[in-house]
Amino acid sequence: MPIAGVTTTTGPVVGAAARDYSEVSKVDFMQLLVAQIQNQDPLSPMDNQQFTTQITQFTMLEEMEQTNANLEENLLVGQAINNTTMLGLVGKNVTVEGNKLDLTDGVASENMIAVEGPATATIEVLDGSGKVVATYQKSLSGGLNDVTWNGKLDDDTVAEDGDYTLRVEVENSAGVALDFATLMTGPVDGLRYESNQAVVMVGGLEYYVSEIYKVS
Repeated sequence: MPIAGVTTTTGPVVGAAARDYSEVSKVDFMQLLVAQIQNQDPLSPMDNQQFTTQITQFTMLEEMEQTNANLEENLLVGQAINNTTMLGLVGKNVTVEGNKLDLTDGVASENMIAVEGPATATIEVLDGSGKVVATYQKSLSGGLNDVTWNGKLDDDTVAEDGDYTLRVEVENSAGVALDFATLMTGPVDGLRYESNQAVVMVGGLEYYVSEIYKVS
């Protein structure tokens, strides 16, 4: 941004005056101002108002630069604190969008369904080969609903421990399919940073921290 109001009959001074504020230091500005005064037309000297205006503009520029520097410093400090806090998530269970579950000692990890209103969910449990090993239904209300599998197969025997996947359909009372989200709960296996945002790894998938529904 040029320095407003700076005029002179000397070519080099005009060139210097056209420099962007961001490139002009305090010393540069004062040297420019002195040069302008020394080279001004004696028959048309700079008036006091013009001189005062230029000094005021430079003072405002300095204040803005200092404010920006303080903001940048605060952002860096805040980011460092946030990054340190995020490390505490490693090893903790978090709930994120996903349809995986882990069965350990016959107990399945938590799954939930988020839906806007009353509905019925038909849920199929698939093993590692993609085979359906269990099917069950859950009545849903608006919001988050626990739909955790009981760990039993269709023949009422306990399933083998391992990793499973849910396949879900949700319908209202009129049989109309509804939009929904399936959530899974699992431990945070790792953490990395991308574009100054923390990314957690859950069940082999990556999620931004903002995508975590809850920590338990």
